Amino acid sequence: MDLVDPDVDRYLHGWASPDDAVLREMELVAHERNFPIVGPQVGRLLAVLARASGARRVLELGSGFGYSAYWFARAIGEGGEVVLSERSTERADEAREYLTRGGLVDRVRSEIGDALEVLDRVGGEFDIVFNDIDKERYPDVLEPAAAALRHGGVLICDNMLWYGTVLDEDNQDPTTTGVRALTRALYESPDFETVLLPVRDGVTVSVRR
Repeated sequence: MDLVDPDVDRYLHGWASPDDAVLREMELVAHERNFPIVGPQVGRLLAVLARASGARRVLELGSGFGYSAYWFARAIGEGGEVVLSERSTERADEAREYLTRGGLVDRVRSEIGDALEVLDRVGGEFDIVFNDIDKERYPDVLEPAAAALRHGGVLICDNMLWYGTVLDEDNQDPTTTGVRALTRALYESPDFETVLLPVRDGVTVSVRR
């Protein structure tokens, strides 16, 4: 289903389209491979949230070939750090190549392995945790992410409308129920103030109280 009127979406996409040649190439590659990335509308949202919160340390749970990390790395400035987590060594290497070409590689650190295991082992406190792992595992994110975030830090979760499937209460697919369960947990959590934005496929922005 169309979550946003197609004409409105094209209008928003036109304004969000990046002026960075590397980002545009990554978007083209994602389109050719049918590989899911957050796209420029969410990418700009990530950058705005990073700048607005003064983020210096960001952790990504699920990084693919580095598209969202590229937006974060541009926003945090020199001396900041984006920790990428990715199961595939090949995709992690590809992300590093793009970030190198963009002059941003000094701001990133790649961790190979399961995203939640990376979260458990990297340690330290983060300003932003960005969640984009397998959707059936979304309910497992909240507790460790809260522990990793500073007070006032931001948990950002992608695909929180999951192509509209969350609207159908009879849909019990594990991915849909995972997204719905995390949404409920975020809104009910005393530790977070949450808003769900209907940008692209839905993004929750949750500030740790």
